[in-house]
Amino acid sequence: MSHGAAGDDEINDEYRLTFFPGYKITDNVNGFGYVGYVFNPDVDYSSYYLETGLTYSPAKWLQIWGGLIGIYTDNEIKSDKLELRPFAGVKMFLPNDWDWRIYNFTRYEFRATEDLDTHDWSDVHRIRSRFGVEIPLGSREKAWQPQSWYALADVEPIYRFDRGTVDPLRFRAGLGYVMNNWVTLEFQYYAQFTRPNGGSLQYTDNIFRLNIKIAKQNGILNRLLDVGFDD
Repeated sequence: MSHGAAGDDEINDEYRLTFFPGYKITDNVNGFGYVGYVFNPDVDYSSYYLETGLTYSPAKWLQIWGGLIGIYTDNEIKSDKLELRPFAGVKMFLPNDWDWRIYNFTRYEFRATEDLDTHDWSDVHRIRSRFGVEIPLGSREKAWQPQSWYALADVEPIYRFDRGTVDPLRFRAGLGYVMNNWVTLEFQYYAQFTRPNGGSLQYTDNIFRLNIKIAKQNGILNRLLDVGFDD
């Protein structure tokens, strides 16, 4: 959840800390969780994320995702919010000879949000499609191995059915570090474009995120190809 500037030229800064544990259920089915904290001092809110879900991998290049996200947002200047967000999607990787992770992750989301002052609910349907790449930095022998680095970048348009338009649009870049077979760290930066007051897309938000990926079994992070998730 992100809140852009409303009718002015101010660029808001948002900070995110997320933990993403993954665990093997069967050879083709894996579970994942998502625990996150978001803080935006410019718009005066904090959000707390808790998610669970499954991935099914019928082929090395294909993952089918499904899950449920719960989000509580503590607003200082307006009503607090509770959001329930079930989603389902498909993540496809493009095989290549460079050990790059080139992918598209397209998913459908249903966002049901409760105003905790009035207890009224609202909902919106969204389709989001992320086109991304992750590139090992260093020799091919060290690619995705412990104590190795990689770069990442993607673009993600998010289509809202209630407004019939893309809002928001995100561009992301960052660096990742494979500490060992159990932990990977990522620092990510997003430039976010939204439509203040329903107008044209405008650059409204900087998002800074530290993502910590944790595996319960040795090597599962590599096995899952890319267990990253973006809310």
